[in-house]
Order: sequence, then structure tokens, then C-alpha cells
Amino acid sequence: MPSTFSDDLKTMARDRLTAIQGGGENALSKFKALPAATKKKIAIAGAAVAVLGLGLAMRGKTPVTPRSEDFDRPAVRTADLRPAQVDSPRPMRAQAKPYAAGKAEEKQGDYKAAAESYATAARKGDARGMNKLVAMTRAHKCEARSEAADALGSFRSKKAKAALKKLARSHFRDESKTPGIFSCSSRRAAQKALERQRG
Repeated sequence: MPSTFSDDLKTMARDRLTAIQGGGENALSKFKALPAATKKKIAIAGAAVAVLGLGLAMRGKTPVTPRSEDFDRPAVRTADLRPAQVDSPRPMRAQAKPYAAGKAEEKQGDYKAAAESYATAARKGDARGMNKLVAMTRAHKCEARSEAADALGSFRSKKAKAALKKLARSHFRDESKTPGIFSCSSRRAAQKALERQRG
């Protein structure tokens, strides 16, 4: 009967298995013939390889433990990927530049430039610019209050109008009640700004 491919394959596998088993006995007898110091070194090397292998197997990504605030967040689906509506949005970089410039200018005492920078920030949608202008109407220096009033005169918001009205009624220690033409008067600046808003 002619031999088939599967018969040849079985015969080859049987021969190979016999050779491996015979070789295993041969290797064992060779290991037993080695001196004790060499056996010890081989055992230590084998243990080191085992520890290294175990370490590599255990190494990997550390499991991420969820934070407590993550449990309160709703799951996000790809259909939900749209601009987020936030109560107080963080200003974009372009909006933040005029505000940051205004802070630096105010710190240096350049109140006119600071007020202009805050007004620019407010026009670009940064609410902090308007808040800073309103805060400047309560500053200790007349020049700061006057420049803030001048900048607020270009806005027609209720917040700007209320700040200007309050400034127009206020009295400050560094201002005379009857200021001259060339002396600083934040009240006069506020009144002019209110007139500009109306006109």
C-alpha cells in the first residue's frame, strides 16, 4: 500500500519525539556529571532568569484607579462631542492677552493703557476686563478712576452705567469738591462718560 503524506508526517513526528526523549535523558546524565559548584551556578543563573522573567511579566501598565469625582461625571458619547456650555468660560488665549497686558500696565501705573487693555478684553468677550474696569472706578488714585470712567463710557451695558453713576456721586480724599479745569476729577470723567453713553 503506498504511503500518504499524513503517514509520512506521523512517522517524522514519532522519530523526532523519540530523539528528544533520548536527548533529554542524555542531558540529564550530563548535568549529573557536572561538579557541585557548576550546578550551583547554573541553578543561580536559572533563578535569576526566572525572577527577571517574572518581573517583566508583572511590569506593564499600572491599573488606573478612578477618582471619586469621576463617578459623578456622565459618560461621554461621540454624539455628545460639541462645545461645552460652562457657567464661567475660561477666556481663550486671544482674549487673555489684552487682560494680562492690562494687569501689567496697571501694576506699572499706566492707567490709561490698562483701561484700554481691559476694555479691549471686555469687547472680545472676557468678562474679567469689564470687572477690572468697574474695580478701577474704586481705585485709590484719581487717574485710575478717571481712565476707567473714560473706558466705561464706550460700553452701553447696565454694569458700566451703574458703575459710572456710582462714581459720579462718590467723593474721594484725593479730589477737591470743586476741582479746577486742569485738576483730576473722576466724578467729572464719570459724568462725561455717562453723557457719551446717552448720546
